[in-house]
Amino acid sequence: MIKFFRKTRQNMIKENRVSKYLLYAIGEIILVVIGILIALQINNWNENKKINKSISEHSVILKQNLLEDKTQLELLHQNMTDNVIYSDSLMMQIKTLIPIDGNTTKYLVKLLLEYQFRPNTNAMETIMQSNEIPFLKTELQTAILDYYALIKSAQERENISNTQIQSKYEVFITSQYPLIFQRNNRWDFINNYYKDDPRPLLALNEEEFLADKQLEILITSRYFQSVALKKFYSDLLEASNSILKLL
Repeated sequence: MIKFFRKTRQNMIKENRVSKYLLYAIGEIILVVIGILIALQINNWNENKKINKSISEHSVILKQNLLEDKTQLELLHQNMTDNVIYSDSLMMQIKTLIPIDGNTTKYLVKLLLEYQFRPNTNAMETIMQSNEIPFLKTELQTAILDYYALIKSAQERENISNTQIQSKYEVFITSQYPLIFQRNNRWDFINNYYKDDPRPLLALNEEEFLADKQLEILITSRYFQSVALKKFYSDLLEASNSILKLL
């Protein structure tokens, strides 16, 4: 084909048909440009096909990651719901709105527990490294980015809450209320751990408990942190559901 075009140009030059040669040259240039555009289009189509295939594969993994996250979040949300009940009940006892009972020591020790959301980010990291986010639908892009931004905020709140437990609540409780660690604690874990302990039980001093302002402050703090985390976990569950609907 190239040899044919070259011979045609040479014949036109020899015959001094300049005008026809110019038209021919322009036509040849146009054909070359069209050929280049077609080649680029085919290349783009192939690249888009590869990207769409990759996105489809990563979307399957992302969906699985989100389902695993949801299982964690549902449990964490329930834990925070329980913490709100524990701390609120203790405050009602301190306010003398309800009597101190066998659950008091259980609630005190349950509020010692730390919680942390550990999301599975394998798919998201791969999508980011592959620079596939711009190829997703705008609504899905927004939902994914909002979800992982919310995770960061939730983890910051978890760190604040757990730091307060470690540096303040746990230190105070273990030093001032060691009697919560006995076989009569209604939390099964503590009860089973001390079930073979023959030592006599120690009774909670109700008068000191009701007058303990430091404990009151710490319980109020546990209540606040639990409410805040419960809201984060609820928002994350809603955000993950939004992504799953779009996938």
